[in-house]
Amino acid sequence: MNRPFFFGVLMDQLLYIIISFFAGVVMTRLWHSLLRLGHNSIMMTRTINDCLLIMANNAQAAQESYEIKYAALELVESGDKYIDFQKKIDKQQLQTVQKTIIRNFINSVPSKYEHLIKFSDWDSAMSYLTDQLKRRNQS
Repeated sequence: MNRPFFFGVLMDQLLYIIISFFAGVVMTRLWHSLLRLGHNSIMMTRTINDCLLIMANNAQAAQESYEIKYAALELVESGDKYIDFQKKIDKQQLQTVQKTIIRNFINSVPSKYEHLIKFSDWDSAMSYLTDQLKRRNQS
């Protein structure tokens, strides 16, 4: 009679051990996927900010090169109408490039990270970047 009782207790303990093992495996996987999600979100946010910084630097460099071009045009005594015309063309071209860059950047972000994009155009992207840089400098 002791043998079936012992066998029943052993089976109950074995069942608890197996259930505990699988519960541990499930909880470990859940914990790791939550950590991975957090890590990936932080990494993606930093990547977005760094890409915006590079885009802003390139736009600033283009603007500075335009200013050098205008100064050179004034040195060779081009007409004011020609310089104004060139400024309008350069401004339109830069705005087109900025719109295209932001649109392509937003479209290239994977769908599961779209919630991290807090801007929709060049001006809102530069405003977002300014806020992020202020936050980074305060830390």
